[in-house]
Amino acid sequence: MPCLWACYRGIDRMHFDVDPSTIFLTLSGSHAYGMARPESDVDVRGVCIPPREVRDSLTKSFDQFTAGAQGGSWGPRSVQALNRVATHPTAGLSYQNHQNLDLVIYDLGKFLKLAGNANPNILELLFVDDADVLYSNFLWDHLRSNSHLFLSRKCKHTFTGYAHSQLRRIKGHREWLLNPPKGEPLRKDFGLMEESMLPADVRNLVDEAVKKVLREWEMEDDIELSGASQDVFRDRVRDFYGAKLQQDANMEDQMYELAALSVGVSKDVLKIIKAERAYRNARRHWQQYLRWKKERNPKRAELEAKHGFDTKHGSHLIRLMRMGLEILRGEGVIVRRPDAEDLLAIRRGEWGYEKLIGEAKKLENQIKEAVKTTDLPKSPDWDQIDVVYRAMLDKNV
Repeated sequence: MPCLWACYRGIDRMHFDVDPSTIFLTLSGSHAYGMARPESDVDVRGVCIPPREVRDSLTKSFDQFTAGAQGGSWGPRSVQALNRVATHPTAGLSYQNHQNLDLVIYDLGKFLKLAGNANPNILELLFVDDADVLYSNFLWDHLRSNSHLFLSRKCKHTFTGYAHSQLRRIKGHREWLLNPPKGEPLRKDFGLMEESMLPADVRNLVDEAVKKVLREWEMEDDIELSGASQDVFRDRVRDFYGAKLQQDANMEDQMYELAALSVGVSKDVLKIIKAERAYRNARRHWQQYLRWKKERNPKRAELEAKHGFDTKHGSHLIRLMRMGLEILRGEGVIVRRPDAEDLLAIRRGEWGYEKLIGEAKKLENQIKEAVKTTDLPKSPDWDQIDVVYRAMLDKNV
């Protein structure tokens, strides 16, 4: 049996042997979603409880452990997990073809915080199908019996937030495909002299003054809101300002301009600053474009060229939004997707760009309605989660 999980045991910098401290290992990603293909990577995620001498130490700490497909010594739990990977209906085939296995094991405390904050990649681990669990013990079973504690309206913002990240990539890459930058931006293109009329230190001072005003406008310190409710408030404020300004340009640019004028920046100086900002943004966009062209996966590039957008991002976009909607509707976190074939059709490029964007808009509207009527609390019961956490630590031997 090949050694796959690099240095899974005996890591000096972590101060303890991870294997006997591990309480849970599972397949995640495409194999857990029921969307894997023979060439799919094998992603394994887990949780461990570091020994007390690490948890209570000022000089020792543990956050997470990451390893890839390279040599290392083995413990009984990792052996048990890999045996299950090898016999798994889809992961076994991927492993045999590529021996490409990625492992991340989280500290229990970090895991609980991320799950409580509805991090999609973490929250779903509490709800994976039993067939995809590679190893678990009674401590994990106890935590999983309390998985309902982690469901809250926060999922509206995290699942749609992750989805919007996919959408921005789709739209950005599509723009590069259809209208690639014509060349490297030059200062003269923005009406700027070769040497800036405003020294960098002056620009930085103005920038800091403006950012201070923008931070104050966010009003987070003056309003007793937290978590999902604060996110809802911020979204509504942004909607209000967007309507009031009747924006044609980027809202952030308009807010920056208002803030700059409020601290006494003259219109002539502001004009130069805006031109400098536009130039720097164009440079950054150009560099991102060059990096994208150089580093993108050849197979993904072929799909983008053929279909006009990154179909893998498109599949994740719809999956995340559907999962968020299901949670808000009280259906729980459905990891193994009943719509797997639908999502794979997107991955194969069988959905056009307009259909994809239309489905995303429809789901976003449904999510906005669902959050108004959901029975989920605004945020998880952190006190009860803490009770579960302390009970797990007390029972850990």
